[in-house]
Order: sequence, then C-alpha cells, then structure tokens
Amino acid sequence: MAGFNINEYETVASRLARFWNDHPNGRVETELVHHGESQYIIKAYVYGELTDPVAIATGFAEEVVTTRGVNQTSALENCETSAIGRALANAGYAPTDKRPSREEMEKVQRHAIAIKPPTESEKLSRELIESIADKSARRAFVETAVGHAIGSLAELTAEEINTVLEALIESTAPFVVETN
Repeated sequence: MAGFNINEYETVASRLARFWNDHPNGRVETELVHHGESQYIIKAYVYGELTDPVAIATGFAEEVVTTRGVNQTSALENCETSAIGRALANAGYAPTDKRPSREEMEKVQRHAIAIKPPTESEKLSRELIESIADKSARRAFVETAVGHAIGSLAELTAEEINTVLEALIESTAPFVVETN
C-alpha cells in the first residue's frame, strides 16, 4: 500500500466551502477537454468574481472508466471533482505539503490495490494459461503451415503425423515456412 495517511488530505468539498466563504460572488466552471472510449480529461476554472474575465486558477484531471468500483459508473463525475480540487489547490486552497485532494489520494489508493503483486498461485495459474494458449496457437500455426505437406505424404501413418506435429508444437525454435 502507498505510504500515506488518507485522513491527512482535505476533500474538494471543504476546499470549495472555504473558496465560497472568501468569494461569495465567485464562480467555478468546468470544461470537458477530452472524452475517449474510456477516458475523460476535464479542466476546471476558478474565478474570484462572477464577472472576472480571467480565472485566478485552473486545474486538470483525468479519469479512466473501469469495470468495477466507482469509476465503473461515475468516472466523469470523479474527473470533474478532481479538476475542481486541483484548480482550488492552484488558487491557494490546499496546504503546500498536501496539494492533492482526498479524492485524488483515494484514486492513488485504489490504483495501489489494483496493481498488487500476484500471489504464487496466481503466477502459476497465469503461466499455465499462457502455456496452454501458446501451445494452442502453435498447433494452429503448425497445422495451417505444414498440414498440407504432411498430409500429402501418404506413407506416414496418423500416429507418425501426430508425432511430427507434437514435436513441432513443443519446439521453441522459430518456424520458417517457404511457399512456392
């Protein structure tokens, strides 16, 4: 797990409350900068007054849609919240040693859990699956690439053909197939 205490980080909501307290006529705007198949990038703008033509700070955030957890259904909303939190941090609404918001650090925490190293059992399972897939791919290649040549040798028995196929499949040497 990452070496930080999540409770030491401030939420975007508390930053926003302080901002509204200091700037009751301010404004916060967000812009969807990029939306891919599974990714959002948002830019947030923080203005001291409603009529200010230039933002006092901006902030960007990126989120990726996941197959589980909060980003399965709310990646866009998380992205917007993070962008606002970064803009507020850039406007001075965050301690200098804890600039990321709690929401951003929760994302770090989720990522750290998601990439935990595999157990020995998981490693062995993955290796077994890869070896099966590799042999299946080899078999398909061998049968396609040399099947016609072996099949046309009428003097070989089915057992002999299978022996040749197995030897080719088990081989780690690269195959070279010449076509006429």
